[in-house]
Amino acid sequence: MSNNIEWYYMWSEKYRFFHEILKDTVKEPEFTIKPIHIDQSYFDKNLYTSKGQHAWSGCSLKIDLLIESLENSNTQYILFTDADIVPAKNIYKNLKDYIDEGYTQVFLDEVNHLNIGFILLKVCPEVIQFWKDIKTIMSQQGGHDQKHVNDLISNYNDKWTKFDSQVFTCSNIWNGIKEFSIMQPLSSCLGKEYDFAEKIFVTAQHIEIEEYMKYVPEDIIPFIYKFQEIIFKSYKESAANS
Repeated sequence: MSNNIEWYYMWSEKYRFFHEILKDTVKEPEFTIKPIHIDQSYFDKNLYTSKGQHAWSGCSLKIDLLIESLENSNTQYILFTDADIVPAKNIYKNLKDYIDEGYTQVFLDEVNHLNIGFILLKVCPEVIQFWKDIKTIMSQQGGHDQKHVNDLISNYNDKWTKFDSQVFTCSNIWNGIKEFSIMQPLSSCLGKEYDFAEKIFVTAQHIEIEEYMKYVPEDIIPFIYKFQEIIFKSYKESAANS
């Protein structure tokens, strides 16, 4: 097996903004970028199907593709990530310690739970079986894939851990002191259009996005301005109360 890392993520036309940033930004030679294109109609039909629940509730596509990627990989480790992440510097350098220490699964640490938007996975039977168990539970119970991972990880008998929460980080916990290698932009769950606009807003704080704005769906543009208005209103209210 190769010592390089295959980096899998799925994207649709709506998320081309993030896809283009990811494939243009990640230039470290240790990575082989393996984008998986999914027709937008699949997401339109299968996400945001239950009001008040997570957008991915009841949808096992991510788990299906993760298992397929593990089973077909020719490398010792893979990354399986969301497309809407912010890549920065020294990604491989900061991953290598986890590989050298023999961890088979490494997750983002989102304060009180694991986030599966950026996962380092060893290609081995134990890891594949863990995700097949997640798939089985989803087929029986539905629900959100990430919640099932958090519920089952304590039963996983091989070596796993969480990333340094400031190096491989989520936007709601990064303290701005340490340079991050990966940031997972998280949304405030104001609605799917606002969620998308908020992720673009977060990305723009760390990457020059002007050349990528042509890939943003037109129906999202008004929500970017509306989200900025929400931020400004919150700032004014906070200032008035301080």
